[in-house]
Amino acid sequence: MADPVPAGSDVSSGTYECTKCGYELSVQSTQHLPPCPKCENGEWTTESGGDSVEDPYPA
Repeated sequence: MADPVPAGSDVSSGTYECTKCGYELSVQSTQHLPPCPKCENGEWTTESGGDSVEDPYPA
């Protein structure tokens, strides 16, 4: 998965952080990432979960 992850990408459950304002978004299952609800930015970094670089069991 690209990092930063663009809005609209299908992602695994986990926590994603807005690259502009730091807003954290948690998703529970595979879904499309929306633009940031706080600042409308369209890029996210992966903090934890299936797409995280630190995940010992990458998808």
